[in-house]
Amino acid sequence: MSHWKIKLMEENQVSENEKDLSNKEVISSLKKKNWKSYFKEFFMLFLAISLGFFVENQREAYVENKSAKVLAQSMLEDLEQDKKALHEGIRFMEEKDQNMDKFLRMLHAPGADWDTVAFYKSMTMVFSTFPFSPTDGTYSQMKSSGTLRYFDQRLVNQMNAYDNQLKKTVFRDELVEKAEWELVPLAATLINFEVTGELRFNKPITKETYIKIRDEDTLDLFINKVVTVRTMMGRSLQEYKVLLLLNGDLIQELKDEYRLNYADNP
Repeated sequence: MSHWKIKLMEENQVSENEKDLSNKEVISSLKKKNWKSYFKEFFMLFLAISLGFFVENQREAYVENKSAKVLAQSMLEDLEQDKKALHEGIRFMEEKDQNMDKFLRMLHAPGADWDTVAFYKSMTMVFSTFPFSPTDGTYSQMKSSGTLRYFDQRLVNQMNAYDNQLKKTVFRDELVEKAEWELVPLAATLINFEVTGELRFNKPITKETYIKIRDEDTLDLFINKVVTVRTMMGRSLQEYKVLLLLNGDLIQELKDEYRLNYADNP
């Protein structure tokens, strides 16, 4: 083997030995590193992650609270609209009930004592309706989008209770309307609907005001159907009043919780 080849092999061997020595020195240095440095690095990393979670949670809580107040204001406005409609509906039904009471007393009196114009005005009132149309857009939106979770559970329970009562109230209105429609076929054989149409729109009476109740059986059936309308309406009136109480409680809770006001009812 030539001299230069031997020399090259020796140099390579020395280089490898130097690398091994360097690696051993690095490993030895790492092993000697103080364990406190590792703990400090771990603690700093843990602190940074925890702080990040805390900041993110605080940001989400702030966004949810802000959104809850906006939704609460919107729902307050819906409730105030419901409140107006409920007061108007209650006033209408109480007036209608008084008229129906007078009408039934007339029907139980001898036919010769009936006031024909009063009879037609009473029939017009019997067929008049003022159904409650709830303003529940905000609640429906919150329920479908899952944003009800922004609110305290006690307040959510009140919202749900109000919504359940609202459905019962609307259902009762539908029963009243059904009872009125069931009276229509019989009434159509007894009176002139042209006259009730004129009275409904506050027009002067120009058509014939006949009353074709010729026997007791027809009168009894007619009275029963009018009584059914009144009974259904009385039950509906009770639901209105229950809903109005829940409405007032929920309005007050929203105002107190979020320090809200309503422009038309500060």
